[in-house]
Formats: sequence, structure tokens, C-alpha cells
Amino acid sequence: MNKYIIILSILFSFSASSAPEKQTGCFSSDSGLINVKFIDIYDDGVHLGYVKYKNSKEPIPLVFSDEKSESVDEDRPIENTTNWLEFIHGKYNGQYIVMSQGARYYQFIYKSISGRTISLNENLEAYNNDRSDCIW
Repeated sequence: MNKYIIILSILFSFSASSAPEKQTGCFSSDSGLINVKFIDIYDDGVHLGYVKYKNSKEPIPLVFSDEKSESVDEDRPIENTTNWLEFIHGKYNGQYIVMSQGARYYQFIYKSISGRTISLNENLEAYNNDRSDCIW
């Protein structure tokens, strides 16, 4: 895990522009058994991310894959879909598909390498006061 922190530190040290933009998403399964915090950090053209499951001690770093933006209605914010690749111990393990529109997340899907799919919903009650963290 330390190597990921070092990589993140190096990447941020190269950016002399404004502060990085950080978005936090709190997601839960319908049963409430799965709770995940998703962090998306954007800094000077670089996307970094990680997920942290409620009962996990370590976050899982994510590699940004791609993003699609679509204007569905001129009176609504742009719809963004980002794809993130999950690597555990250096091996590809699955992907996350995250759809947002404005300040809201509308889709959070995990697809494992075995084909298992888990769909989670944004848990608006899990955010702290400034929406910077998930309180489980």
C-alpha cells in the first residue's frame, strides 16, 4: 500500500496548478450489507481513485480507464460515465462503472473478473456534513 501513497504523492507534486478536485461517493447495497466509499481525484488532467469498503482496513487503488460525457437535456447537467480498473496485488481483478450527473451519482456497478456484477445505490444518508466522507 505504501507504494501507492508514494505514487500519488509524486503525481500531485508535479502539478503546480490549483488544488486537486476531489469527489466522494457513498454507496450501499439494497440489503445494506455492502457499503463502499468511492474517491475520485482530478488534478491537472490526471484522474486518480480508490474505493474503501466499510469493513476493510485498506483502500483499493483504481486506475482510470475512460470517461464519456453526454448532454441528455439542455436544462440538465451533463451525464458522465467513468470506468475504473481494479488491481489487487498487481493483478487485474475487475472494474467499476460510475455514472454521475451534477452532484449526484446514479449508477455504481462493480464487475469482477469472473463476471459477477454488483450494483450499488448512492447512500445520501451516509455522507458527513460537507460530503467529504462516508459515515458508516
